[in-house]
Amino acid sequence: MRMRTTILTGMLMAAWAAGSRGQELFTDENRFYLAPIVGTSWATLVDEEYQPLVNGNLFTAGGAGGMAFARTNGQVRLEFEGRYRDQFSIDRQGATPLGLASADLQVTDNWSAMVNGWRDFSITDKLGIYGGGGIGAGGYGLNFNAGLTGQPPLLYARDRHTEFAWQVGAGVLYALHERITLDLGYRFYQVGLGRTTVTGPLAEFVKLDPVDTGLACNEMLLTLRIYDPFRRW
Repeated sequence: MRMRTTILTGMLMAAWAAGSRGQELFTDENRFYLAPIVGTSWATLVDEEYQPLVNGNLFTAGGAGGMAFARTNGQVRLEFEGRYRDQFSIDRQGATPLGLASADLQVTDNWSAMVNGWRDFSITDKLGIYGGGGIGAGGYGLNFNAGLTGQPPLLYARDRHTEFAWQVGAGVLYALHERITLDLGYRFYQVGLGRTTVTGPLAEFVKLDPVDTGLACNEMLLTLRIYDPFRRW
């Protein structure tokens, strides 16, 4: 939690420091940029019919780098983005004739690597909006255990999925400086279905079909976009 607070505080302090030098949101030149990203991801593990299995409110962080191409009333941005998200889980317990039973499901190692395209539009010299999306790859780990409490699991699954992923989003832009833009945006991000086989001692007596799962996230992100970051300030 302290690291998350430090990341967010650092971004906001940098934004505040640049605010007194605020200039135009866009320029007439093509520019390279880097952008740290932090935010909240409301994630859901879904089944093959896209019905929710597990929900989690996660912290997400990462970064992006790309090129902004000047256009009429704004710019077009092409970028590569990488992010990581917290793990989340569900744990259930109940009484059975054989004793207390439990089942837990964990989603771990939640990452994404995307190629995005965005279109920015200016409203005023400092304020703008944008929209777009991207495609790429997303991955997560799936760990499942079920059985009698305190005993080795009777059913379990250990799997890592890497699948096709896509996202769409929109947001608001504000120029803190001619080379620094603050971006508050919404994203919907989804990872395609991956197949997991449940096994264990009980699976020898009960026929279990493979389980298909995917991941869907609604996300609110704060991005500090820094243009020409290696040029002298």
